[in-house]
Order: sequence, then C-alpha cells, then structure tokens
Amino acid sequence: MSKIRHNSFPTSCFLGILALAGFFVVAFLALRSPLSCQPKLHQQLIQIEPAGPTEDGADIIYQKILPDYRWSQPVCAVTAKRTPYFVYLDGMLLHKYTPGPFDHGGMIHWIPLPETELAGHTLTVSAPSGELTVLAGDYGDLTLYYLNANAAALIFSGLFLLLGILIGLLSMGARTAIGVKRLQTLRYLSGLVLLVSLWISMDSAALQMVHISGAIMYVLAMYAFMTMPIFMIQFYRSMMDQDSRLLCLIYRLHLLNLCICGLLQILGVAQLHQMLPLTHVLMIVTLLSLLRLLVTWLHSAFYRQARLMLSGFGALGFCCAMGFLDYYLWGKRSYLIYFSIGILLLVVSLLAVSIDYVYQEMIKSSQMSYYQKMANTDLMTQLDSRTAFEERVRLSPILKGLCACIVVDINNLKQANDTMGHSAGDELICTAAECILSVFNSLGCCYRMGGDEFAVLLQNITESQVSRALSELELCISRRNLTRSFPLSLAVGHAMGQDASIEQMFREADAKMYQNKSEMKYRAIEL
Repeated sequence: MSKIRHNSFPTSCFLGILALAGFFVVAFLALRSPLSCQPKLHQQLIQIEPAGPTEDGADIIYQKILPDYRWSQPVCAVTAKRTPYFVYLDGMLLHKYTPGPFDHGGMIHWIPLPETELAGHTLTVSAPSGELTVLAGDYGDLTLYYLNANAAALIFSGLFLLLGILIGLLSMGARTAIGVKRLQTLRYLSGLVLLVSLWISMDSAALQMVHISGAIMYVLAMYAFMTMPIFMIQFYRSMMDQDSRLLCLIYRLHLLNLCICGLLQILGVAQLHQMLPLTHVLMIVTLLSLLRLLVTWLHSAFYRQARLMLSGFGALGFCCAMGFLDYYLWGKRSYLIYFSIGILLLVVSLLAVSIDYVYQEMIKSSQMSYYQKMANTDLMTQLDSRTAFEERVRLSPILKGLCACIVVDINNLKQANDTMGHSAGDELICTAAECILSVFNSLGCCYRMGGDEFAVLLQNITESQVSRALSELELCISRRNLTRSFPLSLAVGHAMGQDASIEQMFREADAKMYQNKSEMKYRAIEL
C-alpha cells in the first residue's frame, strides 16, 4: 500500500503533463486545419443591420427581405443586451421579449421561423435601441457561426477546466506526502481555476447553443466572477505561516459583497451586473494588497516564490487594465480575452509555486520518514527498536483478538564477551535476531528491547501456532549451533490473551522467561 501511495504523485504528474501536452497538440492541429465550411457558412446566414428609427422615433428597425435560401430549420437569432424587442414576419408578431431581472447580458434568443418558402418575406425586428445583433438562417449554420465567433472563449474555458482538474489530481496524488495546509493550497488553486472556467463559459455566448437558461448563466457568471478573489485570497493565506489581518479583512469584505449583492438582487433593488463596479474596486484593492504582500516576501524565505508570483501579477495587472478599459470604454468586445490571458499567466506562476511547494514538502516528508525509521529500527539487528515497541504500546495498548507476547533472552552472553570478545557477543545477538526474524516475521512484529533481550507481539494466533513457532525457533538455533564454536542458547517465555494489554502480557512473558532461564541454569549445573 505504501508503494502505491509513493508512486501516485509522479504517476499523477506524468498523466497530467501528458494530458496537457495532448490538449495543446489538438488545439494546434485544430487551429492549423483549414475552415472549409466558412465560405458556405457566410453565404447561408444573413446579418440584418438596423435600418433606422421609425417615423415617430420610438424604435430602431432591423428589416430584411429574406433571400431564396433553402433552410431546413429556419430561425432568427437575436443577441439582446437586456433590451426589449419585437419580431415580425410580414407584419405578423412572432415573438415579444421583455428583459427580466436574471437575464444574461449577451443572451442569444432563438426564434423559430415558419418552415415554408421564406423567399420574399420581410423579417422585421424593432427595439428601443441599437444594442441588438440580428441573424437569420438555418439553425445548424448559425450554431457553427456562434461556435466560430466564440472559439477563443471556448478554448480558454476548456484550458482552465483541464488545468483545474489536473491541479485537483495533483492534490489527490500528493495528499499522502504533503501536509494539510499545503493540500488546502492546491485545492484553493484548483477551485480558483475551475471558477475561471465557469465564468468564461457562462459570461460568453459559447454555451447558449445548447439552450442553457439565460437566468442560470447570468447568476453563475456573476457569482463565479465575484467568488474568484475569495479563492485567490485563501490560496495566499494557506501559504503563510501567520495569517494576515489585512487579507482576512479583505476576505470578509468579499463575502459581505456577495451577501449584499445577492440580497439586493432577491429584493429587486438592484441587479448583479449593476453592482459589478463595487466588485471591480474590491478586486483592485485585493490585487494591490497581494502585491504589497509579495513585495515583503522578497526579503524573506519566500523570495524565490515571490519573484515568480510577481511576474504573474505583472501580467495579470496589465491584462486586467486592458479588460477594464474594454468593459467600460471600448464596448465590451474583448474583455473576456484580456482577463483570460492575464488569469492564465497568473495561474501558471501560482501552479509553478505550488508544484515547488509540493516538491519541498515531499522531500521533508521523506526525510522525516527516514529519520523516524532510523529511530524505530535497531541498527545492529535490523529489528524494530525499544522505541518502536513503546510507541506501539502508546498508540495501541490493547492487542485485539486472540494474541500473544513472547520474550526471548540470550543465555551466557557475558561469558561469550569475556572469553571471546565483544565482537563474538555481537555476532551472537545478530544470530539470535536472525532466527527470531525468520520464524516470527510472517506472524507478527519483532523487537530488540536492548542488550540481549527480544520481544515478539502476535495477533490472531492460537496456542498451537505459538507452540509450533517456538519449536521452529529451537530447530533454527540447533542448525546454527552445528557450525558455531560457542553455542547459542535462548531462554523463552510467552503469554496468551484475548483483547489483552501489551504491558500486562509482556510482564507475564518476561517473568516466564526468567523462570525458564533459571530452569536452564539449574539443568546445566546438574549436568
């Protein structure tokens, strides 16, 4: 199981890199492929331009005499930026739209046209302003047209979705090697990236070809955009050893902004898009606060990560400035692309920092595991040490089920040290450990308690199994003694129990071991 966990992180990284490389290859081939259907596409749909206001000046008229095109599923597609309008065919009302409080700003309305000969018929759309885009044609052609027009948004949304999933897989693969705090850092970054993907797909018209409700798209787009700074703040807070009161305050302000905007929308006082300037101001304050934090990190242990994140922040700041200019001054044509590029560059820098953090934590974790193993292993015999035995008693003082404790002690070790030297005594200890390990390793845990004393803990074992194992131990010692100048002799005592205390069984087995040692000395004297 530990081997599987150890290999899960590099496997996840390899699969993630492979999937990302595959995405870029597919995107590159798709961009290089010729658009053979594009000339035909532009011939099969009609864009109706405004003809001017009516005689009383009340409405802008979009009017077109339909040409002789064969449309299998004729529709009129109107993109309305919360603007009411009416659709007429030869003066007959086909559709009437009045914007609701949850309507999406770039919503596409699909108005079916009669499946009759439409050549020579007049299609008219009237609205109080010129903020409409009116197209007529076959439903399939119009769908391809909108997909082509929103290709950039679809690519960015898919890229962020893929990155979010990969970062989530990275956190799952590394969860056994990093701490809870670093795991939260990766999860906040994954949540941020997935929110960006949701915001791009909902705020653009990319998904309206599958007739997703405009109200759902509007709410998801607004809340995803307003929630992104929260995940960004939490990402940085999870990286810090000590929490920042400034970031904590800004985090609460964003939560308060979410609550207030939602409440005002529910009460009908204001709509979510009307409160976007407040969210934009909070986002600028957040970026400046994080920038100030990163500048202070340049003079700390985080200077390497800070430099990398500052480069991402510089790109984000430039792209956000262009996006805000487009949103407020240039007609909201490309703000999604500006924001997407900036956030992508920031996410790449944050991902690089996160991977570096994960790598450092994995090194620390492996070092700690190595030191812990060294502390819990007896270097001479490679059995578990007394420290490991005491830790086992502390964590699990009760052995469940039918269990046993065996205590083993070497006889005449002092005599071997005195007559043959301490190296011979050490060799005697190692031989005893090898025999104990060969018999009991598959049955339980073996410990060297210190000096020439050993202990074995067995679970889910019967008295007959213990007796058979002790006989195998005697046989192993007898075989070893055939080639030894100084024979190995062990005194053994064991205790059985049911859901028994390890300490109690150890004391009982230890007492029986000393009794066995006395009996063996008495028999040796008689001989």
